[in-house]
Amino acid sequence: MSVLLYGFGNPGRQDDGLGPLVIEEIEGRNIPGVTIDVNYQLQIEDAAEMVKHEVVILVDASVKGTGPFTVQKVKPERSIGYTSHAVGPQSILAICKDVFGKVPETWIIGIRGYEFEFGEGISKRAKTNFDKALEFIIILLSEYKGRKMAEKNVDKKTILIIDDDADLRASMRIVLEASGFSVGEAADGEEGTKIAERIKPDAIIVDLMMETIDAGSKLSTYFKEKGFDCPIFLLSSAGDTVRYNIDARELGLAGIFQKPIDHKVLINTLKKQLKME
Repeated sequence: MSVLLYGFGNPGRQDDGLGPLVIEEIEGRNIPGVTIDVNYQLQIEDAAEMVKHEVVILVDASVKGTGPFTVQKVKPERSIGYTSHAVGPQSILAICKDVFGKVPETWIIGIRGYEFEFGEGISKRAKTNFDKALEFIIILLSEYKGRKMAEKNVDKKTILIIDDDADLRASMRIVLEASGFSVGEAADGEEGTKIAERIKPDAIIVDLMMETIDAGSKLSTYFKEKGFDCPIFLLSSAGDTVRYNIDARELGLAGIFQKPIDHKVLINTLKKQLKME
């Protein structure tokens, strides 16, 4: 599995240097199968390098969101967007498609920044977000490193994620796919039931609070009543309240994942539950 990790931004403009700072931290780790690159901004010439890899992970500072970081899949578009840089990643992928006839799987990780004036060094608030993003990226690259072995597994497992938070679904999808899982997504219970019927997942992860405060627990009960015998996990940001007020065993749940997601725990728990280790 060939992965390109590309950080871009201007280190001379405070938090705009978050992308290059990630590359600086990763560079000395010499992770097999990972090529790194860095620049002030994306260039159309980058398309020639991107098509050499199966997966491209772009890292940039983000000026929106609550943090610490967002994960989005990038698709080819003849437009400029997402960041303030001259050429957006969608446009680069459009060049990959038109000129080289290939579009690598591409994701962009946007680390929330706050200060973008001229000056070196990132802000204290951005440093907290940087640390969390770096931890996520290290986990991700580690999983990609082992993906070839996972792909040899004929019994590839499928995970269905049902959550109305698109950013959370994206961050879970990329690490799960890097670990060799297939992933289905749904934004609400109605969509989730339809997709579950179609893909017959090996495990389901459902958010507790979506359309209603107890949507997830009702949905898990529905799946059990419909004969789904796969393990079902709840996602919750409610902390101890969930443990005190929901009997996981009574609902037939395999467990509860707390938000923000610990991606390493997510991967290890699913592999253990599905007997993949």
